[in-house]
Amino acid sequence: MDIRKDATFLLAEKELKHYALDAVLKIEETLVSFEIRVEKGIFIIAAPNSIELLYGVYDLAERAGGYSFFEPGRDRFDATRVKKDLPDGIFVPARPVQLKRRGFIQEFPFNDETEMLFDHMAKNKLNYLLVWMKYYDHLSSELKEYARVRGIVIESGHHNFDYWIPGRKYGKTHPHFFAMINGKRITPSEKDSDLLMSEQLCTTNKELRAEIVKNMLAYCDAHPEVKVISLVPNDGFGWCECPQCSKFYDKEKKGEYYNLSHHVYKADKIYHDLIVDISAQLHKARPDISLTFVAYVNYSAPAEGFKLNKGTSVHMAPYWHCINHSIGDEDCPVNSCYADDLKKWQKAKNGGEINIYEYYMGVNFYLSLPMVHFEEMFRDISWYNAHGIDGILTQFHIPHWTVYGKNYFLMGRAARGENKEESIAMLFEMLYGKDASAAKNFWQKVKETLLALGECHIPYPYSFLKRVKTASLKELNILAEELLQKSPADTMRKELVIWTQYLIRFKELFDTYHAGKLTKQDVDGFVSWIHTYKDTRVFVQDKFDMYFPALHEALEKGFPWLHFNFDWEDEYIRKHEESNFFRKQI
Repeated sequence: MDIRKDATFLLAEKELKHYALDAVLKIEETLVSFEIRVEKGIFIIAAPNSIELLYGVYDLAERAGGYSFFEPGRDRFDATRVKKDLPDGIFVPARPVQLKRRGFIQEFPFNDETEMLFDHMAKNKLNYLLVWMKYYDHLSSELKEYARVRGIVIESGHHNFDYWIPGRKYGKTHPHFFAMINGKRITPSEKDSDLLMSEQLCTTNKELRAEIVKNMLAYCDAHPEVKVISLVPNDGFGWCECPQCSKFYDKEKKGEYYNLSHHVYKADKIYHDLIVDISAQLHKARPDISLTFVAYVNYSAPAEGFKLNKGTSVHMAPYWHCINHSIGDEDCPVNSCYADDLKKWQKAKNGGEINIYEYYMGVNFYLSLPMVHFEEMFRDISWYNAHGIDGILTQFHIPHWTVYGKNYFLMGRAARGENKEESIAMLFEMLYGKDASAAKNFWQKVKETLLALGECHIPYPYSFLKRVKTASLKELNILAEELLQKSPADTMRKELVIWTQYLIRFKELFDTYHAGKLTKQDVDGFVSWIHTYKDTRVFVQDKFDMYFPALHEALEKGFPWLHFNFDWEDEYIRKHEESNFFRKQI
């Protein structure tokens, strides 16, 4: 194929013109990634393929063209950052890519921001999007092509037992497909909108397995562009207890405390037995399809003897890990456990691949509370690279980009193997210009506030609000105000002021609750205040609407408010509070 007719190559040429870059594109197959050189005053972007050329164009636009691609749909231009008359030589060297798979996990429907998201991903060298199947079904063919041209692979998957075997279709005709709990088959939910927490299948049933494979093959025929699908349990627990399924549980072995599953049997053996069988059946008919599955809660490590074979990938989720330590820090009592699980997955590799399913936003109900993971990002990804990890994916939302966007930005740079100090300095220069030093000071104070909580901090609101000092949050607000005064029109700086005001308000609400004085009206007033900032990138509004009814319920019924009123999460928090792990932090 003539590379000059390749759609991605044509896009790279178009973007060169759009950003007014005086550069030439060259294919050099011996390179490991793009390289940017200066020859007689002309930039040469050389790369082994067209997608690396496109990445090189965007990289040049940021490094020498005065542009910043930090936020989806909000490109910035600063003429003072334009570089001209550079000496001949290598401007950006080709670098080995640390992790080949880099991207996002989308837990919401595609919307009018999807095109800007795909554009942003390419500009930040991200190449993978994991999305729920029920959302992929509504993605237009035009947007699928838009993503493909930008080198983005879309995995149609996530929690999907109910997608392959929907309760509304099979619940009445095939009740034996569904889990048996306490001697009775569950009645599965029938609505797409149901949370489906802890509703699983009778996974050992051979008829069920055949039906899953049949449905998978039909799906792949109907969506020929899809090359990666998944088989992931519905969220939560609720695994089948029928006589056949029960053979896979050792009732003396429960899940582990660090992954919130110490109250249930381990499900690694039963889940991985299903994966082995389904994978073999699927690949017999469609060896071109990759099957992914997850490592999570009570199935976070490989079962004894399990092999991660070719054509399969595991998404390992270090759920509620400590954000004050790197993943490979042996002194962290939580992260060290997840690191051990990852080492076991590394040993289980037999042609398959491992991706990290991350939460660089502190999971959905951390609710825009601080998570500064700049330095740790590079240490984490270096550790992952050294331990055979193939990819890094993180949950994200565009509406809270001001709070967590720096984590997302630096994740992409770290995974590409870029320099830590240079990447962080470039980020602050792009966003804050001559005020980069003041902005660094603000974010350093945010980091110090987190570290002051104690050695470890698990990202749930109670952990932060119980230990943070109101005075520290007010100090952050003062710094945010000072930063805004230096550039009063800057949207991001305005949003940092809103964010720090929010932190103070949330802390005051928390303290009022623990003083026994909080009312439902206080809660509603707090949420209403948040709703006045729907046009900012500080709050994911619907998460607050989902979360605070749990506090209403606690106030109405008089039981303690710890989190979202899920028993296993509340018990986990309660044990933290009672244990040395939590007390020694205060």
